[in-house]
Amino acid sequence: MRLPATLALIAIVVLPTAAAAEPVEPAAFKALARPAPTTVLRYGTAASQAVDLFLPQGSGPHPVAILIHGGCWRNLPGAGREQLRHIGAELASQGIAVWGIGYRRADEVGGGYPGTFADVGLAIDWLRSDAGRYSLDVSRSVIVGHSAGGHLALWAAARNRLPAASPLRRTEPFMPRTVISLAGIGDLQAFARFVPILCGPGIIDRLVPATGAASAYAETSPAELPAPSGEVVMISGILDRLVPPYVAHDYARAMQRKQTTIDLVEIPGAGHFDLVTPGTEAWEKVKVRIAAALTPTP
Repeated sequence: MRLPATLALIAIVVLPTAAAAEPVEPAAFKALARPAPTTVLRYGTAASQAVDLFLPQGSGPHPVAILIHGGCWRNLPGAGREQLRHIGAELASQGIAVWGIGYRRADEVGGGYPGTFADVGLAIDWLRSDAGRYSLDVSRSVIVGHSAGGHLALWAAARNRLPAASPLRRTEPFMPRTVISLAGIGDLQAFARFVPILCGPGIIDRLVPATGAASAYAETSPAELPAPSGEVVMISGILDRLVPPYVAHDYARAMQRKQTTIDLVEIPGAGHFDLVTPGTEAWEKVKVRIAAALTPTP
């Protein structure tokens, strides 16, 4: 559901679930098998500066889902790009190439501001450069981010509108037409007080530049940036205890003030990890959204 932006309305879709089930717990999510990618491509010298490429069978050209992993913006075991490899393998089995990007986290050398954001932008732009080599159809592409990766996905969707003086601004960045944020944080400033509790001390301080500007969040919080030019879908699990659905509403209200509609989707019975766990009803609904974003426009 996408209403005209000029109406400045917030579209809310509540998807039904057929049967109640307990949300996926972190231990169950961590225990999932994570197949190796088709190949790993490196764009920097740090171990995290790499891309997992999953290629479908066939000659292509293949539509592409750009995956951005979460993990509290921290360098935790199992919380790098390998975190979503099971998603990469599943989407590839359905004919969708996956460009799963890694990036230096806030607590890594060179990470935080500006390194984390610069890595995300560089890794996304690199897709356009390598598209011909791997038979990727960049005209059919979508950015999908989970949790902290959802924040970075929303940021990436508006990075072409960064201030001219920002060190994060890149010339002619590659901008897929749709971004899907799964339990992502759009208003980083509003969520900042929870980051030390959920992710540990110091993370938010490294993500937000120390500046005397009117807003230190002007380059890093999607809510502070101009509205994205493409479609924005924010999907939340109603039972998400880490990033509850109201977090998506915070971002939607900020975009409403900028005369932009956000497609809010709330899934009953789903927790934080259901959105990225194959076999759950939540993941089935996420897949439908990904496929719709990759459908060629008439």
